[in-house]
Amino acid sequence: MLTPWKTKLKQEVMDAVASATAGVPEDYAAAITQCVSHIDHQELSLLAVASAMWCGGAPETGLPVAAAALMMRSGISVHLTLEEISRSVQGYPSPLQDTGGATAILCGDGLIALAMQHLAENCGRHSAELVEAAADAMGSGGVLAGLSLDLGPEAAGAHLPDGRRAWEVTSGRISQFAARGGALLAGASDTMLDDASMIGLLIGRASFLARGGKTPSM
Repeated sequence: MLTPWKTKLKQEVMDAVASATAGVPEDYAAAITQCVSHIDHQELSLLAVASAMWCGGAPETGLPVAAAALMMRSGISVHLTLEEISRSVQGYPSPLQDTGGATAILCGDGLIALAMQHLAENCGRHSAELVEAAADAMGSGGVLAGLSLDLGPEAAGAHLPDGRRAWEVTSGRISQFAARGGALLAGASDTMLDDASMIGLLIGRASFLARGGKTPSM
């Protein structure tokens, strides 16, 4: 059931990367292509396709959001190549394990920026809203915040000022973005958008806990 959509998703991402890396140094283009060739958890990105279909739209309507979600995940994953992070974060694959830190930073940052560009270019009148949502999922209340908390000396028991554990706030944010974004592109009502958002968040958090609470909490 999912295999054809995994193929379409990977093709959309590879096309975006090929277009973005035209004319850049060959080594960088090869490294960033390698990043998106070894992406894990495609099913969570494909929540965008599923929610578009659930809301009555064509499933391919959600592909631009799925591609952006997958590029953001890949961008974070490749940052885990960095020695300081990989010492603290265990059990999560990094596609550039043997590549230097400078390349990892450039590829990770490049993929996150490319995700935003892909949304801006392929989501029509919803582009601005989706770019903002993607930035929110990555930012101070999302994946990057969660990753920074997980690097602390008391990471396993990290709590926020209001008493919640860090993962309760920061995990599942890219999955939430994917599910809500697919529904938005399919023309969902406000109620369905809220439902899709909550479903995506809970699925993302369940996946996080199923991996034993490994970071990044996406």
